[in-house]
Amino acid sequence: MNQAKADASDDLFTTETAGLPEVLGPGVTRLHDGDRLDLRIGPVRKNIDGAELRMLAYNGSIPGPTLQVDQGSEITVQVRNDGDVEATVHWHGLRLENQYDGVPDETQVPIPIGGTYTCKVRFPDAGFYWYHPHIREDFGLEMGLYGTIVVEPADPGYWPAVDRELTLTVDDLLVEDGHIAPFSRSGPTFVAMGRYGNVMLINGETRSPARRQRARSCACMWLTPRTRGSSTSPSAAPAPSWSAATAAGTSARRSPAR
Repeated sequence: MNQAKADASDDLFTTETAGLPEVLGPGVTRLHDGDRLDLRIGPVRKNIDGAELRMLAYNGSIPGPTLQVDQGSEITVQVRNDGDVEATVHWHGLRLENQYDGVPDETQVPIPIGGTYTCKVRFPDAGFYWYHPHIREDFGLEMGLYGTIVVEPADPGYWPAVDRELTLTVDDLLVEDGHIAPFSRSGPTFVAMGRYGNVMLINGETRSPARRQRARSCACMWLTPRTRGSSTSPSAAPAPSWSAATAAGTSARRSPAR
């Protein structure tokens, strides 16, 4: 019995936080044609409602940096994997060379822990996209490995005029006994793309602005097809104009009642 418990424990990813850097808030990285991006996968420590959690991040932040690029541009990305499992980066929704699409053992060899991989990422289409792992998505996405991409259109009239523009990334995670509920190393936990959580994150935080507004949104979790948004403003001021967009391949959902 004790040996079986020990074997089960050895099969779980660590939740240890000692010595890890504190997570950074999300930011925007502006890139131009021909630029290079260094993208590092690594563990971080994040406090959520008093619980110190071990999570994973791109360049130290959850979500990873929003990449703001121009339509028609191409960049070079060097990925370094200092995470807890082999990795690839999938550029969700982008039309790029198949060899750089981040599908393990199909378009590239997985990046080992401590290894690097260099790819060319191009942006032929304007719009809103995201990047994330394509190995152990159930684990990597819940742990914080996701980021968004804003491809600025060559045509200035492509998007309607707005007063303010936001990028929101929505995710949920399952926290139990002060830790993210354990994941098995030997295979996906629950389902390949994740599980329902009990903590909702918006741009990595549990609290969102009090006012309601429309914005670009990327949902990094199991989804049901439901979208909702509105805007409010003081009656004495003109109503602001908002634009809503959803990252390619995603939608928004309302968490089911628990």
